[in-house]
Amino acid sequence: MSELITVILIGLAVLYWQAAIRCKELAIHGARKECQLCDVQLLDQTVHQIKVSMSRDTTGQWRIWREYVFEYSQDGESRFKGRLTLLGQRVIRIALETFNPVIH
Repeated sequence: MSELITVILIGLAVLYWQAAIRCKELAIHGARKECQLCDVQLLDQTVHQIKVSMSRDTTGQWRIWREYVFEYSQDGESRFKGRLTLLGQRVIRIALETFNPVIH
């Protein structure tokens, strides 16, 4: 019985890990797209997760809420912070330090 529980827990951990990787890819894509729209440069390898929690979406379903931060530059020298929020696998907010936040 304990082996079955161990296998189930390992399976759940693998599924969570795969979902986390997919969400990080979505965050990188969203940050890159927003930086292109604002004509700034996303600094590579700066997108990282800072918060994970649970929240309900507009239909009342529980989803994982993930918040990411990243850095970008307007001139190649200065660094500014950006934030991106995912609810489930949907980008719901992107905010750049030097621009107004964009709600999606």
